[in-house]
Amino acid sequence: MTEKKEQQESKNQKHMFPSLPENINYIENKLSHSDDIKKLDLPFQNGKGTILYIESLADPNLIHQFALEPLLTRSDLSLDKAFSTLNMKKETNLNYGVQLLLQGKSLYFHEHVDSFCIFETALSLKRAITEPDNEGIVRGPHTGFVEDLATNLASIRKLIKSPNVVVKYFTLGEEMHTKVAIAYMQNIANDDLVTEVKRRLETIKTDSLMAPGYIQEFIEDNSFSPFPQQLNTERPDRTVANLMEGRVAILSDGDPTALIVPVTLFAFYQSPDDYNNRWIVGSFVRMIRLVSFLIAFLLPAIYIATVAFHPDVLPLELVYTIKASLEKVPLPPIFEALLMELIFELLREAGIRLPSRVGQTIGIVGGLVIGDAIVKA
Repeated sequence: MTEKKEQQESKNQKHMFPSLPENINYIENKLSHSDDIKKLDLPFQNGKGTILYIESLADPNLIHQFALEPLLTRSDLSLDKAFSTLNMKKETNLNYGVQLLLQGKSLYFHEHVDSFCIFETALSLKRAITEPDNEGIVRGPHTGFVEDLATNLASIRKLIKSPNVVVKYFTLGEEMHTKVAIAYMQNIANDDLVTEVKRRLETIKTDSLMAPGYIQEFIEDNSFSPFPQQLNTERPDRTVANLMEGRVAILSDGDPTALIVPVTLFAFYQSPDDYNNRWIVGSFVRMIRLVSFLIAFLLPAIYIATVAFHPDVLPLELVYTIKASLEKVPLPPIFEALLMELIFELLREAGIRLPSRVGQTIGIVGGLVIGDAIVKA
């Protein structure tokens, strides 16, 4: 559901009650009378009024600046003229007001007005922009995405100062109401591609979106495929490069990762550093990555096929050496290769999941043990 549909659809609309206490009680009941819901009684022009906000989500300085100060100092003006139109909007749907409170906004109700005022008072909780640990480069910008959606979109627009950059918002998750955005170049991206991305996002029906993997599973073509079908990146420059090639970026609030669709196999072997070096160096490094992939993918199978079934393709001296080493191994070559693959995965998982000090130790010790076994073999 897009943000505009969330506001305008009448399915869950609840219009305001005629009295102020009924409106306040309805909001508090919808929020289960949580203790962090704050209520300030603030009259205006001989009429009762109340400000509602969630203490853990709203910035008290912004509440004072946008709401309290105008109400206290501009009582000679009408309610509409007392506030800045840039920071205040009006709404009549109480259910939508509940969602606004959960986004950090503040609401002001007045007994003589049949709508409530909305103030942009969300507390900003975001870290400084740093380079992603997983996508470091030697040359180029050392910036990355953060957990704030607005900041990430600003990073993209800072690199592409073009009116053709289009951003569309969606709200996903029946309980979490996660804000998701897609970004694309209107003059480059295929219209059918953009329409299909929107359609797949709008068909997502779930209670929560805790991680980007949730969105991936819902929009990918084959959910049973072991191969990735979207490109994950935490770099704005890499995201912009893909947008300029006609792809679509999907970003969600609370996550520093952008999903790029659609992608091919070769997109996973590209790095921003390839374009920051001379074309000869960049092409050579990219070829090394592809060759490394082929070695890692084919070498175990070639080893098993050669040792177990076709030893005649090897030099005679090498055959004698391999046979002598295999006599001390109680497992067939296929189980030996699978066991080695499993050990590599265990070491990699331990290095990632365990605490940093323990993980580094396991990685070093595991490398020494495997290296020693290879040398002795």
